[in-house]
Amino acid sequence: MKKNKMLTAMCFTTISASTLLASTNLYATDLYVVTNKADVNTIAHFSDAKGEFKKIGEYTTGGRGTGDLEIPALEKDPTHPLANGDDPLISANAIRGSKDGKRVISVNPGDATIAFSARDADGKLAVVNVVDATDLFPISVDIRGDLVVAASVGKDNGSGSIGIYRINGGKLTAVDNNRRDLKARPSTISFSSNGKFVYVNELVTGKIHVFGIEGGNLSETPVSTINSPRGDTRFQAIPVGFDVRADADKDVILMSEARFLTPDFKLRSGDGEVVQSPLYTWQTGSLSTYTVDNNGKIMAASQDVLTGYGVEGGEIANCWVALSPDGSKLWAANALSSSISSFSISKTGSAALLNDTAFKDNSETVFFSDMSVSADGKQLYQLVGNKGAVMVFDVKANGDLETSQTIGGMPELGTYGLLAIH
Repeated sequence: MKKNKMLTAMCFTTISASTLLASTNLYATDLYVVTNKADVNTIAHFSDAKGEFKKIGEYTTGGRGTGDLEIPALEKDPTHPLANGDDPLISANAIRGSKDGKRVISVNPGDATIAFSARDADGKLAVVNVVDATDLFPISVDIRGDLVVAASVGKDNGSGSIGIYRINGGKLTAVDNNRRDLKARPSTISFSSNGKFVYVNELVTGKIHVFGIEGGNLSETPVSTINSPRGDTRFQAIPVGFDVRADADKDVILMSEARFLTPDFKLRSGDGEVVQSPLYTWQTGSLSTYTVDNNGKIMAASQDVLTGYGVEGGEIANCWVALSPDGSKLWAANALSSSISSFSISKTGSAALLNDTAFKDNSETVFFSDMSVSADGKQLYQLVGNKGAVMVFDVKANGDLETSQTIGGMPELGTYGLLAIH
């Protein structure tokens, strides 16, 4: 929903009561981040209604988080890149809002529930109810109309499932026979732009599935599946977050790829080259794009487009992406390089690197995770997973980023999800 423009001809313009209800400040942006608190999980709320972002409050989700422990092991290992508390879920879309901004869905990994909250005219949230997820450790959700989908990890990385839910009578309810087993750890789930399909990726297998929606439920098996790009010497493509662009006759899926496992699925030893992961080294991250036609068939558009200029020595751990409102630019968060890369996206859906370091913190100690772009494309919001903060960037014409503000007030470790509602 784009920001409203100043009304220059009031006598010819009518604003409905429902439009006014949507926001008491027509120019405000609300940001929501899940704190992942282990006792009572909450959603932190920030707003720029007065010109700069300030924390408005926190709202309970009706469930529990995992604190600074990463799933599914829930064990602390500061030397391991996937067990130090920076990134508890390794997913995107952990919190999502409805098109009209009045409903918010989020995950509670600590007690395996999905939270349904109502959002009022001031942007404040109130939990309506929670429902059980299809597995342990739900990590990603999406909402379209009265339907909700969610992906869960399960007991280990060889488990995992997805499920579909319906908002019925003002509450979230599970659809009968709604569970679809993946037998692999999912990362991110999303509806297609037309609502006919559901997209979900698998973290380590690299598979990307398209499920159909049939009679309000998920198809028993995927309509189509594609593998992330592989190579004899190229590290495994580990897909995490993705964004979707709606074109007239297709969707374009823009998929992050973190390259940290060798072709035989091992970690490569390091000697301090990566500040946040000193015992291991990584190959340059990448972006791949795919098209999905009206029948749900997924095909590759461009693959393994590097976040750098060689398979070694570029920006690493691309795990989250965010698309500009016009669909022509994409930004990728490189978690362990403390950088954000920019890409141009063509009309056909192929990607080309614009700047491997549209922004970079040269200390490489800042863990960039979930990200989002403002409705007018003028700002980018970046969650910092090891600082309990959100960085606000102004977007330049060439796609480069300039720091505008940093907002805090959350737990130092464990936060996840970033939702912007305008």
